[in-house]
Amino acid sequence: MKKFNIRLFVICLAFLSLAACRKKEFQPEVEGIQIPHEDLTITWSEALEASPYTLFKAAWKRSDMNSVIEKRGAQAPLTLLIPTDAAFLADGLTLDVINTTSPDLLDSILLYHVISQEIEPRALSQRTENLVGITMLENTYLRLPGFENQYQTDPYLYRHYLGMAGNDLLINGRKADAQTPTVTKNGTIWPIGHLLKKPTKTMLQVLEEDGRFSMYVGIMTLTDQLWSEASYDFYPRSAPFKPGLIVDPIGWGPNIIFRSIFAPTDEAFHEAGFHSLDDLMALNNRVPLPYLNEETFEMVGTGYVTDTLLTMHRWGKLFKQADGWGYGTETPDIFYSNDLNNVLLTDYPLTTKGYTGSLPIVYAQFDFSKNAEGKVTMKVKGSTAPAATVVEGDINTLMGPIHVVNRLMPPKEFKY
Repeated sequence: MKKFNIRLFVICLAFLSLAACRKKEFQPEVEGIQIPHEDLTITWSEALEASPYTLFKAAWKRSDMNSVIEKRGAQAPLTLLIPTDAAFLADGLTLDVINTTSPDLLDSILLYHVISQEIEPRALSQRTENLVGITMLENTYLRLPGFENQYQTDPYLYRHYLGMAGNDLLINGRKADAQTPTVTKNGTIWPIGHLLKKPTKTMLQVLEEDGRFSMYVGIMTLTDQLWSEASYDFYPRSAPFKPGLIVDPIGWGPNIIFRSIFAPTDEAFHEAGFHSLDDLMALNNRVPLPYLNEETFEMVGTGYVTDTLLTMHRWGKLFKQADGWGYGTETPDIFYSNDLNNVLLTDYPLTTKGYTGSLPIVYAQFDFSKNAEGKVTMKVKGSTAPAATVVEGDINTLMGPIHVVNRLMPPKEFKY
């Protein structure tokens, strides 16, 4: 049986979604959506030239964008997320600054605002999940697992996750303060109220520098060290959370993946009765720690109790199983705040059935809601632990979003 290609499946769904949205003349108008201006007689470049966004156009003309576009194909469909003049000025990019900025730097800024596909506003408003927009900006130091073969690599192109909340365009979970978009015959121009800043750090770097997550990072770092010592670095550790440290920036294999996590604060650990790493290690020590059997040269034990305690903060993927062909393929779990709802994520499959089609699928096990302040709350189904609140969502990283939660989320029947 051929291995199930989840990425091909996602692409097929996207095409079906777009095809359905083409039938807009038979669809009722969605209440509250922003009605785009349509001029299908002109191109996006002509619409850009006629637009009032003088600072974006000045940056474009000083940059090498026209030659970059020509290499790709001048008529290729694009979506331009265009910061208004006020947005440029708020970020200190005056006309004088633009005129003294190197074209290479301007290229980097502008390419991050250009998506390599046409995004129709009406189609976007009818989706129940974010649409992944692949920008034209590449990070040449990063390599993703390959489309066809995860042991090969694909280039790392920065992404935007686009959605609608009523009349508001959301970019990576946050309101873009967007104005009325213009749909042209080969693309869309969508004015937005602020410059978009590309992420520059991995999840681990963000967590370490933030200051709120010393317990979370500390226990995972400690158990990684314990495993390394116990296994003499011979067996790789299969952990519920790998922080995404770039360990081979100039090598040949993949060195980063996309994901989302729910990072518990130090206060969340304290609320659960854990005030130090010693407290967490006491939890680990209630069962024998993993060790290397020197007679069989095999590891005895697969992990630590704290791995299980924290697995739901990584969507519960620790519970995936393997057969003789390995684990089932993990499906994408890059969800921003506006995707954290029961409509989209109830029984969302987090893994496939594996190469043989016999492995049990791991499903999302959260019940989502919102509190009186409008913040997302989430509870593990079947768990007696109280619901956690996403106190800060959508901290963007090179890997995807970190959502900060105020409580631990142990799996059901877990006792501590």
